[in-house]
Amino acid sequence: MTTVLKDDAYKRLKQEIDNRGIKTKFIANEIGISPSYLGQVLNGSRKLSTDVAVKASQVLGLPLAIFLNQS
Repeated sequence: MTTVLKDDAYKRLKQEIDNRGIKTKFIANEIGISPSYLGQVLNGSRKLSTDVAVKASQVLGLPLAIFLNQS
């Protein structure tokens, strides 16, 4: 089965948040998820969903393509 998101998409999201020095609580609130859920995604214990990736790219002003597998 092919997945839409890269296996390490959560690492890219974490890197973007860390590089910008933004609090994860702020990002979680903007995305519409709990800070604990985002924390689990960022540490790899929970899978990054396509919905969260789309919202995160919008909130951070990133191209969605950085999270997507190339077909």
